Amino acid sequence: MKTTLDRSALLFLKTLYETKNLVNAANQLGIPPATASRMLGKLREVFNDELFTRCSGGLAATWRTTQAMPDVIRLLADYDHLLEPKLFDPKTLKREFKIAGVDHGVIFLAPAIAKISELAPGVSVDMTELTNDWPVQLRTGELDLLISPMETVPEGFPWLPLWEGRTTGIVVRPGHPLEALYEKTGRVTESDVIRYGFVEVTWRPTTYYRLTQSRLSPLLRERNIVIKTPYFMGAAKIISESNLVMLLSDIMADWFISLGALRRIPVVSEELEHVQSKGFVTKLIWHERSHLDPAMQWMRGMISYAVKETLSGGHVVHPEEGR
Repeated sequence: MKTTLDRSALLFLKTLYETKNLVNAANQLGIPPATASRMLGKLREVFNDELFTRCSGGLAATWRTTQAMPDVIRLLADYDHLLEPKLFDPKTLKREFKIAGVDHGVIFLAPAIAKISELAPGVSVDMTELTNDWPVQLRTGELDLLISPMETVPEGFPWLPLWEGRTTGIVVRPGHPLEALYEKTGRVTESDVIRYGFVEVTWRPTTYYRLTQSRLSPLLRERNIVIKTPYFMGAAKIISESNLVMLLSDIMADWFISLGALRRIPVVSEELEHVQSKGFVTKLIWHERSHLDPAMQWMRGMISYAVKETLSGGHVVHPEEGR
């Protein structure tokens, strides 16, 4: 029958081997001599050997003890190494981080990618589509992080806010008839808008998507949806090349408008104004099992930096700089 030895037994064996005296070994370890004697008796049973014999100088190690001592020393060193706090160094990290979110999340990660490559050349990021199974995927490690504006996050999933946003309203291509109408009359209503087909971006979790749709006015809920897609980039491309229209968040609208790809159309609508005022908080979410993982803490910091870099126009000092 195999018998296990704990660290205290191995440490006692090593100390007794070095001191060659039971009382001295006990004093060095801070245990009573009687306890040391019982430990020696237990070790003799485990090894089926006397381990030490009496001699004029105290105790002499047997051949079995001498043979085992290199392994005892190695095991104790391994144990101590296991308990040592590890200093995290991104330069030595080799890992792929799996992050789920809608496609425009790449826009906010972009400022960090060059910094990640510089600080951690062994790190890669795998951006994947968010699914309704995200809690299971985070729990099992299939995902490391997710980026989502979901309102309610289940217990056991810590999160931090990345940015606050709101639905900006209607966006169209430059030169769209609604743009001309607004320039002429200074007024565009929901009735004007629903004459045109909509591009609809659907996202997950489905429950949150449905919640946002339920907040629209009855008239907008009856809009003609020409195409549904999970991709904001693809939706914006369709809008830029057609007379279709789309509801879009302020951050995304500002980004496309800055590129000259889209125009924002103010719409007279109390219901739409209510949706705009409601707002949302996009969150970085993870599972509690990885909360204290140094690599995950570092990556969360990198993402937070990336978002601030994007929203500030590139004037944020990275925490790694100046060290």
